[in-house]
Amino acid sequence: MVDERILCIANEYGYDAQSRQCIEEMAELTQAINKFWRKQLRCGKVSLEGAGFRNEEYQNLVEEIADVEIMLEQMKVFMDCEDAVTEVVEEKLKRQIDRITKGKA
Repeated sequence: MVDERILCIANEYGYDAQSRQCIEEMAELTQAINKFWRKQLRCGKVSLEGAGFRNEEYQNLVEEIADVEIMLEQMKVFMDCEDAVTEVVEEKLKRQIDRITKGKA
């Protein structure tokens, strides 16, 4: 079920504007992940376990994840593909879990 707010936003701005906005938000998420990785993790040399991150880089990463999720929901509306995406996600998760399970056997 699509959130009515997502429908409202998608209908207001349309595919062209929102598909471009989606690209921009994904780029911002990429940058936020890189900044978090580089600054907070010192290029991956520190474990994430028990670190309790709540700094500026963490907050920015959370915001960018939210922005991308909102944009992806709109893309599913525009493409009328929510069920298809859900099906593909399930297939991909199953395949990856199967790979992990076989690797441990």
